[in-house]
Amino acid sequence: MNQTDVALHIPPASIQAIHQSSPDGSLHHHLQSLPPNLQGLDANGTLFQQHYLSDAHQAPHRLHASHPFNQNAALPSQAQFQAISVADYQHGGNRFNLIAAPPQHIQAPPPPIPRPPQQLPDLESQTQYGQLQDVDDTPVTSQGQFQGLKLIAHPPNLGEWRNKLFHVDETITLTEAEFQTYFPHIDNVYSHRSTQRHKRKRFVSHYWDCRLKGRPPGTKKSTDPDKKKRKRVARERDLCDVKIKITEYFDGAEFAEQTGQQPPADTMDNNTYLGPTALSAQSQVSPWGVPSVPSGITMGNAAALPKKYYTIQRVNGNGGNGKGDGVPGPHKHTLEESDKVKKNSVVRYTMKSERDKKKVQKTYHKKATGHALATVKAHSREEDLKLFGSCFCPFVQRAWISLEVKGMKYQYIEVDPYKKPQLLLEINPRGLVPAIRHGPTWSAYESTVIMEYFEDLKIGPPLLPSDPQTRATCRLWTDHINRHIVPGFYRLLQAQDEGDQMNYATELRDEIAKLVEAADADGPFFLGRNIGFVDVQMAPWVVRLKKVLGPYRGWPAPEEGSRWARWVTAIENEPSVKATTSDDTLYLDSYERYAENRPNTSQLANAVNSGRGLP
Repeated sequence: MNQTDVALHIPPASIQAIHQSSPDGSLHHHLQSLPPNLQGLDANGTLFQQHYLSDAHQAPHRLHASHPFNQNAALPSQAQFQAISVADYQHGGNRFNLIAAPPQHIQAPPPPIPRPPQQLPDLESQTQYGQLQDVDDTPVTSQGQFQGLKLIAHPPNLGEWRNKLFHVDETITLTEAEFQTYFPHIDNVYSHRSTQRHKRKRFVSHYWDCRLKGRPPGTKKSTDPDKKKRKRVARERDLCDVKIKITEYFDGAEFAEQTGQQPPADTMDNNTYLGPTALSAQSQVSPWGVPSVPSGITMGNAAALPKKYYTIQRVNGNGGNGKGDGVPGPHKHTLEESDKVKKNSVVRYTMKSERDKKKVQKTYHKKATGHALATVKAHSREEDLKLFGSCFCPFVQRAWISLEVKGMKYQYIEVDPYKKPQLLLEINPRGLVPAIRHGPTWSAYESTVIMEYFEDLKIGPPLLPSDPQTRATCRLWTDHINRHIVPGFYRLLQAQDEGDQMNYATELRDEIAKLVEAADADGPFFLGRNIGFVDVQMAPWVVRLKKVLGPYRGWPAPEEGSRWARWVTAIENEPSVKATTSDDTLYLDSYERYAENRPNTSQLANAVNSGRGLP
């Protein structure tokens, strides 16, 4: 018998966790769960229990003891040390963060096999089945019971597999590749309840309830402060009582021993994914059911390791015989009803990928195009009067048209809405455009205020008439545009429900009709032959009715020969409006995020033109 020093390092977090789980101070149960290769240092567990209790609260939480044992019989083998390393690999650090330093005469174990780097999903790639696929090596279940489930959008025979895994009329046996491929398509039906690990056997049992069973009594809600809080509608409980058991076998030998069947043939290609390390029949297994890696395995040949196998069976329910005696019964609802309650992982991931893809591909325009770009270049020189604007903003276009009508000297400064210059923030702390700086210190913002300021400068043709009553009338109809037409435009643009779109289109038509009826009968502008204050206020939205609401909401063109048609034509052909208008693509891109759901164009056009229509 020789004396050998053994050092055990126990981090404070692990000590605290063990104490919290043993409020009565007894650690015997937890110490018994330590790995046998560490328990083997003292067959009775005395070393751990006595020294842990005496030194647990002493920094740096290091246990050191000299204990006699037979080196040839009780020393941990290299494979056992490997099992600890693989446990680190599987769990990000073994359960108790215990590290046993091997005696010097034992060769240190090789580093654990690293997890394969995550592959970014590629919606455009083609699988061997000729279908679009997404692949993500991270766990797709929130509880993390299974690692490496694949997100394949359209695997072969998907409908058949979904029905099979939903009903579970008899025990279903799956290879690792089949389980990884098809379970993410059905995981919305079930909710994980418990996992049972078998310390001495190479399989794990997972129990799942039908999601329509509801939250069981006593289940605590998440306390994660970072978890997104969502408004949920309370769902009636106990709508279904189906429970399934998923047994995860780490190798074919264990599968055959437990089920009495030969492992099924793997008909799917699984070589591109290593996943959780598989076991061979001769491999060592840690007490937690975590497989160790046979010596000689490298990343180059790791794919050759045997695959895991799974069985799924229904284990209880109300009873198919109607007696409520625990005999497994079927679901009390359809698969379609389960899909309405929650979308499966593949559907959720695909939807998220599409949203992220749109965010990456689509961006806002930072520069004007077409005629507006030519106007920007013509007014890029330093001037005493500066207009801060953004090319897609209709409120900016109001002030811009006024400057062009009056022929005033000005400098146009394009503003990136997400990178506002300091000078703009000094003018308007909110950083909104349009804004003007006239002279070294004076500034103003708000489109209507800016337009009235230009009027008071008495430069160029006036937009407001000299008659006080007519001026007041113009201000009243300007208020009508800002209070009713502009909000109605955005309500219609942002509406996603087709019924709402029809209603908002009718409301917008009615508000425009009031304005047209108040206009000069001959026109073509609001007060007659020349463009005026009300026309400039309305012009940006006349442009966007055609360029934005037309493509996205089916807004119809004016009826030929109507007063509304003459007004629209006059505004679109006005030189100052043309000079401040960009190409159609700029407006389509700028407003696309508001208008995802496009309606039936003919139905919306009929809604606008029905009844009295636009005069």
